[in-house]
Amino acid sequence: MRKSALTALIIAIVLIIMGLGLSIYGVYLDSPHSYWHSYSHGFVSYQVRYSSSLIGAGHAATTFGHMLFNGGLVALVISFILNIRKDKEDKETKEREAKADKAEAVKARKEAIDAEVHEPAESGSGDSEA
Repeated sequence: MRKSALTALIIAIVLIIMGLGLSIYGVYLDSPHSYWHSYSHGFVSYQVRYSSSLIGAGHAATTFGHMLFNGGLVALVISFILNIRKDKEDKETKEREAKADKAEAVKARKEAIDAEVHEPAESGSGDSEA
């Protein structure tokens, strides 16, 4: 795996985890929370109950969480594309090297044949005897 593909994969995982975490936290902030307080001072006692939610903060956290999650998915796709592209480039490189090796072998054979044909004749051969 290429360094760039591995880096994109790590970034994707981090973004996905952060996006899920922020989305969950935003949903938690948007949910109503009930509070109660009881006060008693001698003869007077009363209780106060109320519920509240932080609507703005929860919505912002959820939206930002969704954006981070989507960014993580995009980074994951980019990581896979980079990894597949590397495999394609390796395959093309191997094919080019194989073609170059074949061409060199053919050229070497032709040179070997030419070398045999153009060899100088040895002295003392049996052609001059009569």
